[in-house]
Amino acid sequence: MSDRARGYFPDRASLAVSLAGGAASGLLFSSLVLTMAFLIPVQIVFGRSGMLAGLVAAGTSLAVTVVGLGLRMAKTGISDPGFVLIGAVPALLFLAALVLMNARWWKGKLGAFRTILPAAACALIALPGLVATIGDDSFAREIERWIGTVFAAIGGEGYESSVMAATIDPATIAERLIAVLRDSYAATIFMMLGLSWMMGNRLSGEGSVGRELTGPVEGYKLPFQAVWVFLGAWTAVLAAVALRAPAALSALAWNIAIASAMAYWLQGFGAAAHLLKRWKVPRGLRIVLAATCILFLFNANGVGIVAAVALTLFGVTETWIPYRNLKESENESNT
Repeated sequence: MSDRARGYFPDRASLAVSLAGGAASGLLFSSLVLTMAFLIPVQIVFGRSGMLAGLVAAGTSLAVTVVGLGLRMAKTGISDPGFVLIGAVPALLFLAALVLMNARWWKGKLGAFRTILPAAACALIALPGLVATIGDDSFAREIERWIGTVFAAIGGEGYESSVMAATIDPATIAERLIAVLRDSYAATIFMMLGLSWMMGNRLSGEGSVGRELTGPVEGYKLPFQAVWVFLGAWTAVLAAVALRAPAALSALAWNIAIASAMAYWLQGFGAAAHLLKRWKVPRGLRIVLAATCILFLFNANGVGIVAAVALTLFGVTETWIPYRNLKESENESNT
């Protein structure tokens, strides 16, 4: 079968879609606010039109990103093209990982590693830069200044003598933020790549290759062996905290633990979606509940954390309790 028949070779229409998707992706990355979603338009092209069209979209995205960074830096008086290229490295890494995720060799059992291996490679490549950044005192001072500016804006003109200034230390908060960055950066990469791949494929349209690859979210389920990774990682986290392990070992344990929790959060989400559909909950209400759950995942307040933990545990316990098949199991036991 030819590449065109397989959907890997773009015709004029899909080429236009590729350029539009890539441009949208580059603009999302440049927006800063919506950077986390910048891979989704490129994945839609991969899922709808195939590999070559996706490569065109990825290349367009990178080009638009470079132009956007150049314009932003020019406004701040930075004209060195080296800084622009350095700023585009994160986009390049993510786009390269997405290309790998859409390669043709992910079939059968290898499909389970589609997100894990590219995310791990991306995290390892980014590790030296992360270590250099968080180990730089100027980076910590910059974070402190930013936090101080935010608190000053909240406290008003009397900030220096306010209760907030007396009780909140920007240096302590900066240290905690850097620790969170260190302990969750790989898990964040995993989440961003995985969700972008799934959402992009789901949005690629009925009958597309991407839609067929992902299937409905209510069918998502991890293999049984994955629970040992989850339990082992969180055991390692407890040991690291109790024994005050070195920062590198603690960060490794936390990153694996958070990434595995995200995977089981998605399994819990899929199980909940399956049950709501079986209970004939109206589609509009299901969409609202799904959007609320996703917002909770990105919300750091107490309610969001509790909801995320509950859904994760719901996904983990499905390893032993077949929530999606309880009715069938009960019927079998009664006969």
